[in-house]
Amino acid sequence: MHTPFHAPVTPDESLRRLVHACLDDLDELVAVFLAELRAMEPYASDAVPWPELREHAEESMELLLRLIGGGSVPDRLSDLCERIGRSRAQAGVPLEVLLHAVRMDFRVLWDALVRRVSQQDLPSLVHSAALVWAAVDHHTTRIHLAYLAEAAVLAREQEHERSQLVARLLTTDARDPQVVAQVATALDVAPGADFAVAAAPLSETRPLRHAVDGLAARGIAVHLQDVDRRPVLIAQLPAGTRELPPRWLRDVPCGLAPVAQALTGVPRAVRIAVELAGTSAAEGGPSALTDVWPSLVAGRLGELGDALASGVFASLRGTGASERGRLLETAAAYLRTGSAGAVAAELYCHRNTVLNRLRRIADLTGCDLTKPDQAALFTVAEACRRDGAPLSHQRTAATRGRRIAGA
Repeated sequence: MHTPFHAPVTPDESLRRLVHACLDDLDELVAVFLAELRAMEPYASDAVPWPELREHAEESMELLLRLIGGGSVPDRLSDLCERIGRSRAQAGVPLEVLLHAVRMDFRVLWDALVRRVSQQDLPSLVHSAALVWAAVDHHTTRIHLAYLAEAAVLAREQEHERSQLVARLLTTDARDPQVVAQVATALDVAPGADFAVAAAPLSETRPLRHAVDGLAARGIAVHLQDVDRRPVLIAQLPAGTRELPPRWLRDVPCGLAPVAQALTGVPRAVRIAVELAGTSAAEGGPSALTDVWPSLVAGRLGELGDALASGVFASLRGTGASERGRLLETAAAYLRTGSAGAVAAELYCHRNTVLNRLRRIADLTGCDLTKPDQAALFTVAEACRRDGAPLSHQRTAATRGRRIAGA
């Protein structure tokens, strides 16, 4: 349904005579309008076919004159604004250029009216200026709304096409060069560039979606792809950048894959990001593979992990709850810092106390945490435990805090 035009004043007989005179000279008004329009880009480059431009110009001038003169609007002109708005959106004419062109109608019409008015009727025409402008403004508003509606439809269609192409890239593992080239064109990215890839946990998808909107608003080539019911960000990194700029995803819960070197590396990065997003650690902020590797290893070990945890912590379970808590807290701090002095400062105890606890841990678990291989064994076994929060999560939070704070 079209919004009716309400004239601010009622056209008098002198204005109606001027309108009829302009309608008789419609070709002249259209020629003046088109001469100015063809000097503007993208009209000068034939973004809209010339026959269509001329037809729309003639119909627009006739419609406006009928509105100004208070005449009836024939059915053939009733949807003109919508046709123009849709056409210009489909042709890719920038909205500001379109609106400028439509508002040119006022000047062309006003000049035509002034040239034809008698001295006696000039005051009446001046009084009718608001009516002329109101008609042009009504015409412009309807075209504007039609343009926005069509642009929204086109954007959804374009996004759907991009998502389908990216889905093909992922399912073919980027083995088809033609698909890679099509995706690069659709996303407007360089195939050989580096890409950041991050996936949101299912429990908290909105922050990543907001981050994508923010990056897009800053002109960054970014795409949001739904993979396994979760949003996945794929963004081209700035030239000369080999890692994710910290401000991009600061405090955004997500699994962050290693940087994909070239578009062909994106499918692998997506798989990694999705798996990382499935860990509980990903709910607190960006979590990279180096942050959550113990949990991932534990998840893949299955029954072997249960057996590993049972073998390492069998003796530890025989200690009292207070001692076990102190030993695990000390182990977590030492695995995070690698320094007995730093652990002593963190836990507000003497350095010798820390060393005694480390020896006690070694006696109970067989893991000397000062030795890298045994420290790694302890870390994975702790992640496999079923009767308490894994140390890997404590380590992840601290590691992530250092990475973001130092960024």
